[in-house]
Amino acid sequence: MHLVNCPVCKSELKIRKYHCPNCDISIEGSFSRSWLEGLSASQLEFIKLFLLVQGNLKELQKRLGISYPTIKNRIADINKIIVQNYAPAEDYEDILADLEEGFISVEEALNMINKRREK
Repeated sequence: MHLVNCPVCKSELKIRKYHCPNCDISIEGSFSRSWLEGLSASQLEFIKLFLLVQGNLKELQKRLGISYPTIKNRIADINKIIVQNYAPAEDYEDILADLEEGFISVEEALNMINKRREK
């Protein structure tokens, strides 16, 4: 059984102990979970099928027998879980590319970067 939330209060469970039944050793501490562990079994199956059809949404519709909007909603739900645990490195490639191409000035680029940092 794979528990993600407390069956009593529904709060997120934290991993505090790992145990090896083979050598009977236990490791205790405060361990972080992977974003994959936040997904339900049905969401993991959906991702597996999505990968097997190489992201082809029409094929996914056909295999699951569900509508395109339902597929998009499932993807959005999975994305919400991923985003909760993902803090991307700040990306300024688009701004730097515009600067390099001469579409914006250095001052405009700096202003755009500072605005992104404020978010």
